[in-house]
Amino acid sequence: MKKIDSYRNLTGIANNSTDKSIAGAKSSTPKREILIVDDDDLTRKLISRLVSKEFDHDITTKKNGIEALEYVEKNIPQLIILDLMLPGMNGFEILKKVREDQRFSQIKVVLVSAKSRSEDIERGFDLTADEYITKPFQPKEFTARIRKLLTKAA
Repeated sequence: MKKIDSYRNLTGIANNSTDKSIAGAKSSTPKREILIVDDDDLTRKLISRLVSKEFDHDITTKKNGIEALEYVEKNIPQLIILDLMLPGMNGFEILKKVREDQRFSQIKVVLVSAKSRSEDIERGFDLTADEYITKPFQPKEFTARIRKLLTKAA
């Protein structure tokens, strides 16, 4: 947590996020919730709309990795849709932290990125991402891949 507080001080991120969040008790069972993490407002809204139209899950959004990790500590979502290029802590680092903690073993993680080099995709899967989707993506393909993961998780 010390690193998170230092990051907040450097970037001026307030403790209260302006993004939608639902406070909850700690539990090791994932909720029917999807966490979307992307620093681009437009992309975050687009993904949120796509997902909310297709799936009956609570949707929470965060704009950086520090906020996302803090949120996951208290609210274990069923799925995280995670951009790779984030301020302070990139998506690979966040994925690694999530996978290192046994409490989060059931969380499905989808990496979404403009990085389409095979090395980046391979690294994502090496870090045990459940899916890797490159931007720009086709909305129907995007939701089909999410549906596949959520169906497996059920």
